[in-house]
Amino acid sequence: MSGEEQPQERFVQIDTFPNTVIDVRGRLIYSQEFTKACLESAYDDFGSRLYNKLRARNISVDYSSVNLGKITDARGVPAKLLRPGLPWVDGRVRVKLVAAVEFEPEDPGSASSESPLDPFREDTG
Repeated sequence: MSGEEQPQERFVQIDTFPNTVIDVRGRLIYSQEFTKACLESAYDDFGSRLYNKLRARNISVDYSSVNLGKITDARGVPAKLLRPGLPWVDGRVRVKLVAAVEFEPEDPGSASSESPLDPFREDTG
């Protein structure tokens, strides 16, 4: 490892309230919608990718009967759990993905409590 010190990241999680907007190259999107799109893209085809990864490890899973595509649903899929020294336990298993959208300001001192909309609000008041 070189003697150069890595710059410290200052990313912070963006709140997902409806009034937070992200501008990426002139395209505006509410942070809540951006986060939702991130999660949806992560869930797309998750079951088939999982099936392929298991198959690559020589783990045979009947995709049609287990329906791994449902493993991301709130209720999960039926499963059994075995822990050392304990009997099998019937239940359900699911995969829960969590999206965190983060933002790093270029200049920490540039953050302002003033809104660019303040002049317009003053004119209507």
